[in-house]
Amino acid sequence: MTMRLPKGFLRLTGTALSLSAGLVLLGTQNATLAATQKAATRHSAGHKTAARHKPVHAAPEAIQVTGSRAQRFLTTAATVNVLSGRELQALHITSPKDLAAYMPGLTAVNATSGSTPVFSIRGIGLDDYTGNNMGGIGIYQDGVFAPYPVFYTGQMFDTQMVSVEKGPQGFDYGRSSTGGNIAVETTKPDGKFGGYVNWGYSSYGTNTASAAINVPISDRIQNRTAFSYINGEGWQRDIRTSKRYGSQDQLGLRNLTRFLIDDRSNLLLNIHYTRDKGISMSPQAVDGDAVNGFANGTVGVGPNASYKAVNVGSNRVGRNENGGGVSINYTHDFNWGQFVSTTAFDAFRRSDYDNYDGESISVGDYHWNDTSLAQSHDMHLKMDLAKRFHLTVGIYESWDKINGAYTSYRSFLLGVPNGNLTDRFVQQNVSTGLYVSTVTNVLKNLDFIASGRFSWDDRGFNGGTIDDAGALTTKGAYLSRLDTTHSYARLTGRVGLRYTIVPGTLVYGTISNGYKAGAYFAAPVSAPQALDYVRPENMIAYEIGAKTSLLHNHVQIEGALFDYEYHNRQTLFVAEMPMNITSLSLGPIPRARTRGGELSSTLHDLIPNLDLRGSFAYLDAQNISPVNDIGGLPLLSTVSAHSVLPFAPRFSWNAVARYGIDLPRAYRLTLQTSYTWKDNMLVALGDPNGVTDKISSFGMRMEVGPKTGKWTAAVYVDNMLNKHGNTYSFTGSDNSRVQFLQTPRWVGCDLRYNF
Repeated sequence: MTMRLPKGFLRLTGTALSLSAGLVLLGTQNATLAATQKAATRHSAGHKTAARHKPVHAAPEAIQVTGSRAQRFLTTAATVNVLSGRELQALHITSPKDLAAYMPGLTAVNATSGSTPVFSIRGIGLDDYTGNNMGGIGIYQDGVFAPYPVFYTGQMFDTQMVSVEKGPQGFDYGRSSTGGNIAVETTKPDGKFGGYVNWGYSSYGTNTASAAINVPISDRIQNRTAFSYINGEGWQRDIRTSKRYGSQDQLGLRNLTRFLIDDRSNLLLNIHYTRDKGISMSPQAVDGDAVNGFANGTVGVGPNASYKAVNVGSNRVGRNENGGGVSINYTHDFNWGQFVSTTAFDAFRRSDYDNYDGESISVGDYHWNDTSLAQSHDMHLKMDLAKRFHLTVGIYESWDKINGAYTSYRSFLLGVPNGNLTDRFVQQNVSTGLYVSTVTNVLKNLDFIASGRFSWDDRGFNGGTIDDAGALTTKGAYLSRLDTTHSYARLTGRVGLRYTIVPGTLVYGTISNGYKAGAYFAAPVSAPQALDYVRPENMIAYEIGAKTSLLHNHVQIEGALFDYEYHNRQTLFVAEMPMNITSLSLGPIPRARTRGGELSSTLHDLIPNLDLRGSFAYLDAQNISPVNDIGGLPLLSTVSAHSVLPFAPRFSWNAVARYGIDLPRAYRLTLQTSYTWKDNMLVALGDPNGVTDKISSFGMRMEVGPKTGKWTAAVYVDNMLNKHGNTYSFTGSDNSRVQFLQTPRWVGCDLRYNF
């Protein structure tokens, strides 16, 4: 691994230290996290067992965070942003995609109305909208890696907390990633009977219901069962049929059983299921559908667009998704460390019809039909040796397979009935990793960090695009086909220094490199070049930062500056295919670079009864190498050197304020206000229409209940100013502009009872 300091890195270091000294940003303090930091200083991670974990309760059924995990977030030499379960509930965050509004540097959009989410951290992700590729960031549910987008399209419910770890990962657990990890932790069973019931009603006839019950079956067996259900009519209406789109019908079930084997060992069994039968939202098309008498577009665009109106017509749209799985987590504590083993198997089946082109004619609608299987095992040992040397060694292996048939309905564009193109394929991946991470106390308050990983990936693809009607070639013949396997091995590592100025305040600097396996593009394409393999992505990351916790955790501040250098960055391009068909495809950028900074802080009860939280992020993401074609296919528009990279808004920020008011008869009123803002960004290269609007949302919430927390009643409004900016847009197959708009104003109420 070759590492070199970029020009100006030392200058960035000085800037970071002066920046960290003057951090002042509004934000809301996670009281549970603050309390557990105190607990972390009293207990070492190696001496804790599930039986001895003592929950920290802000109210009945409050979120539990073990001290060892909180300590890791607050002392790790990297940027880590955390939202607690209480914050997720108050901000109405029910899916991983919703996290992006309140996590600095994180973006998430639905690339299709079939709900395929695209995540990016500091401009690193994977722009692909098909279902067979995983991004440059790792997404984990209770320590289990989710390889395909379908595995994280469901709900987040009964959640303990969510953490976003920035920069290359894979040195402490899991799979190698270039951009970071998103880890969702559910609430675990404990030895106390309790639970909650929650019901809500909101705009467009949307009902939500969730519940959890914790039952100690015996002294050695604890069980927690949780469910969530959302059902709504949909906020979009077809201009011809009056049918509603964007409706919800989602169900999630989960059962966790913990077996306390002895005072040092426990086993956690996780069984879960999810189902979605909603009707997908539809995009709007611009300058399309002229044949049906709407020469200026379906419903119009701009600041006065009829944002709720869509033109789906008789096209079939809807979701039929269901999946589930099981995982087993075994933990054993030693006097000198901890052993953790997590084994999981998941399966997911979907058959989604997607009005991809935003028009009532079949220009480029999709049927996403696939079955995904995933098996993984992560095993690692953490050791504290001689109080100066901390070692983590582990092994990760996974196998996943997706069998799909993605059909693009293009009868209008191709000029023949049943003018469909279908990509039928099987993709199979095997991944193995060996990792080691060390922290050595070399001097008083100074730690040296050194980590390494060996990754090996074997990825195979067999399939291609079939001409269903013979519009471009012989009926049933392949327009493009690929039958190949690629194996790749890579060494990655991280070195750094962490200096503790005073307890609770530290500065750090790290240099690391990340690796992401190669990719195949599985959407129906008429040109073989668009189906070809895209080589692995590599990145070198430089980061300096500071963290501080002051006034007994009432003030927490975190800031960082970073510089990322990419080699062979995988990204989405828009290319011209045969028959004048415009299509998206994956391709590489030989060299690219992202520089930026983040700042976040929380103020808890510094002013009595007032909690503030806020963050700010800046990104300067550019490709260094110009790109003119993909395998000889010309781009819709050329990509010059130093043009902006996709999913990298230059500025973004958010703020949340909560204020509590004591009422007579031991009641309490809480008022909350929130605001989020993201700059516009590209969503694909070579696409003049692939740019979003500046997106903002203002929300308010008021809740009341007894101080004991036995129950709460709340009313809220999201997107109160009723903004409806373009959140994702691209050039359709007929060269019209397609756009997805922001969800409109949403008003609702929640009732929660804790027992």
